Amino acid sequence: MMRGPEARVRFITFLLIVVLMLLVMQLVRIQLLEHPAYAQEARALVERYYALPSPPWGLVTDRNGDLLVGNQPVFDVGAEVEMIGDPVAAAERLAPHLHRPVGEIVAALTLRPEEQNRTFVWHPLAQGISQADAEALSALHLPWLTLTPSWRRVYPEGHLAAHLLGFVNAEGDGYGLLAYEQRLLRGERVVQMGEVTGSSAPMPEEAVSGFTMPYPGTTLRLTIDRTIQAFVEGELDKALHDYSAESGTIIVMDPRTGAILAMASRPVYEPEHYASYAKEDETSLFLDPAISLAYEPGSVFKLVTVAAALDAGVADLDWSYEDRGYLDYGGIRVYNWDRRAYGQQDLEGLLAHSLNVGAATLATQALGAERFYDYVRAFGFGQTTGIELMEEAPGILRVPGDWQWKDSDLATNAFGQGIAVTPLQMATAVAAIANDGRLMTPYVVAERRYPDGRVVPILPREAGRPISARTARTMWTLMARAVEREVPQAQVPGYRIAGKTGTAQIPVEGGYDPEAIVASFVGFGPIPDPQLLVFVKLDRPHVPPEMRWGSTTAAPVFRRVASRLFTLLHIPPSEAAEGP
Repeated sequence: MMRGPEARVRFITFLLIVVLMLLVMQLVRIQLLEHPAYAQEARALVERYYALPSPPWGLVTDRNGDLLVGNQPVFDVGAEVEMIGDPVAAAERLAPHLHRPVGEIVAALTLRPEEQNRTFVWHPLAQGISQADAEALSALHLPWLTLTPSWRRVYPEGHLAAHLLGFVNAEGDGYGLLAYEQRLLRGERVVQMGEVTGSSAPMPEEAVSGFTMPYPGTTLRLTIDRTIQAFVEGELDKALHDYSAESGTIIVMDPRTGAILAMASRPVYEPEHYASYAKEDETSLFLDPAISLAYEPGSVFKLVTVAAALDAGVADLDWSYEDRGYLDYGGIRVYNWDRRAYGQQDLEGLLAHSLNVGAATLATQALGAERFYDYVRAFGFGQTTGIELMEEAPGILRVPGDWQWKDSDLATNAFGQGIAVTPLQMATAVAAIANDGRLMTPYVVAERRYPDGRVVPILPREAGRPISARTARTMWTLMARAVEREVPQAQVPGYRIAGKTGTAQIPVEGGYDPEAIVASFVGFGPIPDPQLLVFVKLDRPHVPPEMRWGSTTAAPVFRRVASRLFTLLHIPPSEAAEGP
């Protein structure tokens, strides 16, 4: 039996061993088992994510290199408010350069109750201030003020090609080319982990050593010609004024490639100031009527019906019918636009007089529903064209088998009623006729210039061949003769033009508006070497009854545009060509 002193020594020794074992176990836990967690906490104290300034977006130029969309340096302003002793005095110094009321700045510089015990509190003060204001703020030498560089998109030509160019907001939403191509246009921003100093600023060597520099965006060179675009927009403005039309669209295209040389619509907006339109609830202006708003095309669509009949072999230049002024089909009666009977008519007479009954007769008695709609789809209707612009609409096409389709649709669709298309769809389909039956995908980007120096041209793409070259050239002859016989307003001296008018009623609830129309004309030339197509559409022109036609409103606009562009594009006159 151990005596008192010896027992106490052993007990103390046992306690020391237990304590030592606990310490060893704790060290094992900290240095081995929980080491990754503690290492991460330690890194968090001395490292943070930071980013280099956002790189500039890619530029957008016209086909000749003239700038359409560029960048302007701007700055976002913030403040470390826990460092500010007198918010009122600070706000008075900042106000002239932030262009905000002093009271608003004071509120932004004041700590909130829940922030009183924090060691770092940052508040935003302004976004997108100019470089001059940023330099003035920097000259104040305020240690708590932060200036972060960024970029703002600028449009040197104002509203020129506004719908086509479009914009992208801070959330990445937008319209037009900039929204469609923003993945390429937006530069690559680089974010990286780096050490911080006591002032929470990245170490200089960390900011540059081994850091991948951000890439600017890709520059796009467009097919648009700035001079042609400006001229076309001026002619559209003149047409809206002359005919008191509410809106309108003009498209200029190279039918051989699908390249868009100009595309203008009214009413218009300024993309650089899109936020002010959104604030005033005028966002409907952002939709491009040329690609986003479908309409009933009317008689222009007869070109598709006649081309289909010729290509299918159910009609030729000798085909004719007896025009009684009306046709009963599918439970409805179709009338000619003037309710007249024209007697014996061939294809040339059908197009020259723009006979609804003739087009309906071709579709119902010669083509039939299956063949007719096969051709309509082959011309690209009922689907988007694939142009590089946001918010393109496919139009409205009902076909047999759809629950909304009726037998009578075959008769009315033949002359462009009961079917809805976009102006670009209509122009592209007629361009296929001008291009020997080859349907080209319309496009506006001619070339991409990547930040690494690569230059990639965009080649034209064929989307299909709805009709043969022989059929197309027969259509040239029919269309040119129709213009020469009935539409002198569209003729261009020295150039043979193939074209077609359209005068479409506007559908309303319960039927069609008895007064309002859409007047249009589409034409190409010179025959026999079509190099230019111009589509003109005027919505709701307010003119005397005798002028409510595509031939008296849209056709003269076509003539002015085409005659000027033949000269600008150095397209020589050509002799008239007879026969297919």
